Amino acid sequence: MNKKILFIIDEPKTLNTLKDTSLLLIKAALKLNYKVSYARHNDLFVINNQPHGNTKTITSFTNCLDQVKQNKCNLNSFDFIFIRKDPPFDKNYLFLTLILDLVNDAKIINNPLSLQSHNEKLSILNFPHLITKTLVSANSDQIKKFIFESKEAVAKPIDEMAGNKIFFIKPGDKNLNVVLEVLTNYGETQIIVQKFIPEIKKGDKRIIIVNGEPIPYALVRVPRKDDFRGNLAKGGNAKIQKLTTNDHKIIKDIKNYLIKKDLRFVGIDIIGNYLTEINVTSPTGLIEIEKLTKKNVSEEIVKKLF
Repeated sequence: MNKKILFIIDEPKTLNTLKDTSLLLIKAALKLNYKVSYARHNDLFVINNQPHGNTKTITSFTNCLDQVKQNKCNLNSFDFIFIRKDPPFDKNYLFLTLILDLVNDAKIINNPLSLQSHNEKLSILNFPHLITKTLVSANSDQIKKFIFESKEAVAKPIDEMAGNKIFFIKPGDKNLNVVLEVLTNYGETQIIVQKFIPEIKKGDKRIIIVNGEPIPYALVRVPRKDDFRGNLAKGGNAKIQKLTTNDHKIIKDIKNYLIKKDLRFVGIDIIGNYLTEINVTSPTGLIEIEKLTKKNVSEEIVKKLF
């Protein structure tokens, strides 16, 4: 009997078919003859204490999800539910995980309770030996002192993605006050500030980890000459590299954490020798990895997950 898989994704019309990892994984699952459906977070509901959804079974997928059959069903009727909703982890994301926590029969990737307790930026604090000098604070004076001591620093929100609202800052920067006002909402919101890692000029690595084991290729996102951010969404250039000894060391050090938290599909980011993020909501980069390696990575991942 074909396995039934439900993908929780954002509005399909907003997804880029040439770059979106969720759509690539859906295609791979269909090729493997799985019965694939999708839903958005607001398609889910609870009735008589049972989690349900207005789901859409995919009957055909060429360049977009244009052939679907709508169903109202109990979420326990699926074998697997794959959460692929993009951050930020806001109240809608929270409500999504709370509803999915009522599911008893389907296996959920990644674990809803772990998504609630795992922040993609702050989770690296569990591994102080793997990260650069880091401060989490909403206090401008404290942040300025950290920047002065670090000489060069990067400040970013805790709940953003794709390189959004990341600032490179030096002591004496005339924009420093306004940057901190905006990022901290005038001292009301914590942000993460890290000592700048100059190796970013060689690229920011994205490594996909499945069931605690990495795929053997790192997607290296190299910043443009006029930017310090390597994110592809900000114009970074993609390269491919085999994993280094240091990459394997970092993965080994976080493996037990990932397994314990039931985080089965993860994308970690590494700059130089430092771990910078552990992405668990909707890690991306698979399409670029497949193009650069000319290997069908997505089907192998689907086989391992389901």
